[in-house]
Amino acid sequence: MKRIAILLVIAALAAGTTNAADFFSSATPEQPFNLGIRLGVNTSNRTVGNENMYGYNVQGWGTGFDIGVVADLNVRDYLSLQPGVFFESRSNTYTFINAVPAAGLNAAEYLMTQAGTFNSYALTIPVIGSMRFNITDDIRWNVDFGPYVSFMFGSKLKNKVNHNSINNDGIPAAGAEFRQKAAPVDVGLKFGTGLQILKHYSIGVHYMAGITRAWKNVKTDFGNYSYGGRTKAWVFTLGYDF
Repeated sequence: MKRIAILLVIAALAAGTTNAADFFSSATPEQPFNLGIRLGVNTSNRTVGNENMYGYNVQGWGTGFDIGVVADLNVRDYLSLQPGVFFESRSNTYTFINAVPAAGLNAAEYLMTQAGTFNSYALTIPVIGSMRFNITDDIRWNVDFGPYVSFMFGSKLKNKVNHNSINNDGIPAAGAEFRQKAAPVDVGLKFGTGLQILKHYSIGVHYMAGITRAWKNVKTDFGNYSYGGRTKAWVFTLGYDF
């Protein structure tokens, strides 16, 4: 009986070792290089620093799309370096309510209210490291992490509300507090996870966190001024690998 129990334990350990080897394979990859296409949707946000808009400062998340190509440089079966090129659209909403000093009115303050939408378009180049784990023979689990750089080539700020609390013959005067353009270059980190199915099809979800200022510097008589802020986005993609 003891011998049978020992044999069962040895068999279980052997089976566990085999499954672990299958799950994490360090073998030479079947293909050292392959290309893929990615299509997805995103929800994103571009914030403004609280030190600039210190009152009510809220940016809502908007939607957009991503389309691009990736290249897998397969180092080992479990590890790949994946550079890519994506065309990305982003959008978000904003609302600012701030007390602004009114010159010539005995140092009184008025409320500046501004709300609207912001849209941008960029060419984004991520370079991520991807760890691959075998769930089954037909399903692989990917864990991704790496930097990205985005080059902005179009943005639009559309004010839907823009006025202050000082009346001109009963008509609210227009404010002029925030009319900024996105920074021309955004640098950040991209990380996430996904599944590869039947060696060709993929689904993924990634978070992109900008680490540089989100808005273009403003030139003033006292030097350059920045509205700070960061870019953020969740990206959901479907893909096909050739």
